[in-house]
Amino acid sequence: MTAVEVPDKALLQDWLDQSGTQYYQCGHCEGLHIHSLKETLGVIDSRLFLEDYGLLLSTELEVRPTALLQLSADLGRLNMQFPTLKIFLDIVDEAMPQLVAAGLYPVAAGLTQEQFDHYIAITAEATARLAEECGELNYLFGAVEPGPGMLH
Repeated sequence: MTAVEVPDKALLQDWLDQSGTQYYQCGHCEGLHIHSLKETLGVIDSRLFLEDYGLLLSTELEVRPTALLQLSADLGRLNMQFPTLKIFLDIVDEAMPQLVAAGLYPVAAGLTQEQFDHYIAITAEATARLAEECGELNYLFGAVEPGPGMLH
């Protein structure tokens, strides 16, 4: 049986290494940047944080400003379609709008490496599907250009 542990950053790095998940540290934040998600169309950054309340895998996608109204109206549907993610808009003056997708895993009671691997896999897969759908709906930069019959 695999040991249940309350993880620290070193253990998370070890588990990511063992699972073959590529990551890096930037020196500007406490997050572990997940390389595979960063390669997804529209993704600005994807980071794993160890917080007091648990693990947080947060991914930011760059939103086309002209798609903000339509995306804002679609947030309820997206949150229902991707129940393992919390999806919201982050709009800051002087910056491009972002769609943030976050997956949380409480760890106060501990977890095993298998549970951690499963959490990373399902959160990354749901985030990639969200990015793909938002790209098809032309919400994100780098998505297909509007064609005949598409709203823009």
